[in-house]
Amino acid sequence: MTRTALIQGGSGGIGRALSAVIRASGEFDQLIVTARDPATVGSDDPNTHAVALDLTSDTSIEEAAASVRQLTDRLHLVITTAGLLKDDALEIRPEKKLTDLNRASLMQVFDVNCFGPFLWYKALYPCLRHREALTIATLSARVSSIGDNRLGGWHSYRASKTAQNMLTQNLSLELRRTNPQAIVVGLHPGTVDTDLSKPFQSGVSPDKLFSPEQSAQYLWSVLSALTVERSGQVIDWNDQTIMP
Repeated sequence: MTRTALIQGGSGGIGRALSAVIRASGEFDQLIVTARDPATVGSDDPNTHAVALDLTSDTSIEEAAASVRQLTDRLHLVITTAGLLKDDALEIRPEKKLTDLNRASLMQVFDVNCFGPFLWYKALYPCLRHREALTIATLSARVSSIGDNRLGGWHSYRASKTAQNMLTQNLSLELRRTNPQAIVVGLHPGTVDTDLSKPFQSGVSPDKLFSPEQSAQYLWSVLSALTVERSGQVIDWNDQTIMP
């Protein structure tokens, strides 16, 4: 049986580090890595295949899924690393109060953090509908927790990740009906030293600011220990379940 892993966002910090960890694990025969520009994936491994993907484009999603289907008819590990919190070019910033909200920013943030990943899974569905071991993990965030929200703010980011978590649970329930081995989770990688977190690192203690490589190792440990009983949950880098 050929085992295939797929990482969306393989040119970013966490995605690139996870790709390296997966290759080093030796558990998969091939790795498919997506990026808006496949040339940025940067691997000379003959078993790593780069595919162009823009999660905000339905056309790109369909074309990328078709490329994946040419490489394999079933996937065994799918990780989506997409995340949007701040983008100066798009004038997107975490909102501190309700009056900071605007429709364009909300749509952009939801598009990247929620709509894109699950439209991607929809396009990949023919490769997910099997009865072999399967794990689907989407990067989420602790601030997606409603029960743990004591500060407010960051409206669009929080809400988009919370909506993402609901779709994670829905997909978990759907796949479980035909594949008892399927595991679908959200993963909180901690605060990682990437472009997404740089403007917000000042209050983070040094021992809780992870390099992409550290975070990838933590996440791989979580993924390696997952059982079907945890499907539908959001789990942090330290293997702790985050309350809904």
